[in-house]
Amino acid sequence: MSFSSLPPVRRPVPLARGRAGARSSMEGFFGNRKITLYASGTAALSHAITGCVSRSSVKSPEVIIPAYGCPDLVAACVSASVWPRLVEVATTHWAYEPGSLEASLSPNTVAIVAVNLLGLGDSCAELIRVCHDRNIPVIQDSAQYLPRERTDWPGDYIVLSFGRGKPLNLLHGGALVSPPGAENSSALSPARYTAREHMLSSRAAAIAFNTLTRPMIYGALSALPGTGLGEVLYKPLVDAHPLPERAWRQVGTAFELYREEPSYQRRIWAPALEEWTAMGITALTSPGSPLPAEPLRLALLAPDQAARDVLVNRLNRAGLGASRFYGVELTRVAGVPEMVSCQGPFPNASQLARRLFTLPTHALVHPDTVRTARKVVLTWHHSQ
Repeated sequence: MSFSSLPPVRRPVPLARGRAGARSSMEGFFGNRKITLYASGTAALSHAITGCVSRSSVKSPEVIIPAYGCPDLVAACVSASVWPRLVEVATTHWAYEPGSLEASLSPNTVAIVAVNLLGLGDSCAELIRVCHDRNIPVIQDSAQYLPRERTDWPGDYIVLSFGRGKPLNLLHGGALVSPPGAENSSALSPARYTAREHMLSSRAAAIAFNTLTRPMIYGALSALPGTGLGEVLYKPLVDAHPLPERAWRQVGTAFELYREEPSYQRRIWAPALEEWTAMGITALTSPGSPLPAEPLRLALLAPDQAARDVLVNRLNRAGLGASRFYGVELTRVAGVPEMVSCQGPFPNASQLARRLFTLPTHALVHPDTVRTARKVVLTWHHSQ
């Protein structure tokens, strides 16, 4: 067993600070649309949903979210006082199952959340075609994806996260990119920093994170009981306030540095992927989207849950940073409200949760990492 362990995802927190005026390059990146910074990506999503509700006269609003995903999707809906309507996902790729999506649309639907899982894609263009005649806005949840080159963003709202483990890692915060002329729901809550946010935005916090996620230290931490690393729980959204203008000194500068310094390396796994496909381990994809060159993590599907669990355990004994990711569909996440746990069943989402596992793609992944992983998987395959 290795005492050194790669973290599943690692983007060092940038230490540089710039001027508040650095926001202009980020707004230009999103087509000069208004960007508001929030306490978290979940808070930004909650305000996007609130904006969608304000465009409707529906008395019992519902927002469509995938049946597999981060429990923060539910927390954002609850915070915005809307019903989170879970919808089945596709059987072989990352997308909503078309028939289930159509059946879930109703006069109460005020928005559909297009989730870009691990940078695979969000099928937003297809969702917009579905919603066009119904006048339903689409929210692009891009918490796990941030391209370095300008691209089209067809959604009405775009949500970003700067939390730990995200592409642009600042340990906290998020952003909402709003459509032109959208009402600013952030005016209902004063911009501020909490004591926790002051701490997380400090240079000391950045240095601590960058140090603790080095393989030797992370390996020791992950072996300790009670650390909660990788734990998936439902947590209600508590702080949904916007951040003050001075937060741009960190966010704007970090965004500029992010675009200049690529770190995710999917291509390094190419020899392994070619070999593993013949063993029944395939890459998760999204329809209409090419395999991303720089995903947040490498998303793989094992033949079944038993194989997935064995593979994750063996890969982690070798210190390779494998993860079961969320591990269960949203209805089974610990602590979710009854309005969510009572929905379903969602057999496709359940199968995805049972088969999906990830490997790191960050800058600490080297050719030796890939060679070790190939040996582990080959040994597993020979034992079948």
